[in-house]
Amino acid sequence: MPVRRSLKDFRIGPSFVLTGGPMLAWQLIFFLGAGVLLILMTFWTVQNYRLVADYNWGNWTSILSSDLFYTIYFRTVLYAAFAAVLATVLAFPLSYALAFKSSPRTQRIAFMLLILPYFTNYYVRSYSWRFMLEDDGIINSALSVFGLSLVGFQGSFAPTLVGYMGYFFPLVALVQLLSLMYISRDYLEAANNLGAGRLRSIVTVVIPMARSGLILGFAFGFMLAMGDYIAPSYLGSGGRPTLSILIINTIQGQSDFPRASVISVVMILTLMTVFFIAFRYAFPPRSNPR
Repeated sequence: MPVRRSLKDFRIGPSFVLTGGPMLAWQLIFFLGAGVLLILMTFWTVQNYRLVADYNWGNWTSILSSDLFYTIYFRTVLYAAFAAVLATVLAFPLSYALAFKSSPRTQRIAFMLLILPYFTNYYVRSYSWRFMLEDDGIINSALSVFGLSLVGFQGSFAPTLVGYMGYFFPLVALVQLLSLMYISRDYLEAANNLGAGRLRSIVTVVIPMARSGLILGFAFGFMLAMGDYIAPSYLGSGGRPTLSILIINTIQGQSDFPRASVISVVMILTLMTVFFIAFRYAFPPRSNPR
């Protein structure tokens, strides 16, 4: 019989206060506190370049009735979803090869190489990509040497996508690798003994067992892409604005922090929804045996 526990079984003792208290205080002050302030600011207004806490729905009505906002919102969601799916698909062969076809030493080196990009500045890496993707950059210069037609990257979605992939592709591959490494090779051998080929073994055995890593990798990629500002503004030249660009333009151009807060809250709600849906599918609830 499964052991059922109620809230009465969990007691707050000195060990809980010493270990969990600082982390709980950190979350309340720097995340929950900032979130509450952000929500309150959505009901404020700007009068004579000063924030006034007069609490009304004007900012929400203005933003949610704007066709421009919905255009940028759905563009951001579409870009983030496409980049996350592409990163998930492209990272899987690499993660699979490292998990099942490489030695432990190679896996340790791969871990180091996947983490290494996050020790460098994202803006510097984006600058390198822009240097290559400009109209007179390295790629078009190489194409001109071979007499091929030049590619107009600037102002298109391609540079933004490259920036997204450079931002979170290593993280997606790392999450997938961690999930695949816990799959025993005995399952693949059993599938092969039953007549399943390599592709069928991957589809019927590996992918279902690595579902949590695949879904969470997609979720992390989506969240990072949706909140990214550098890729669409710097690499994409701002020609296809996203929500992050809209927030910055609202603050810099109009100094309208309340309206920018509304956009930020909508973005946060979208990210939370995607994360909880992904978490539910990655770790579905188990039915208790009777």
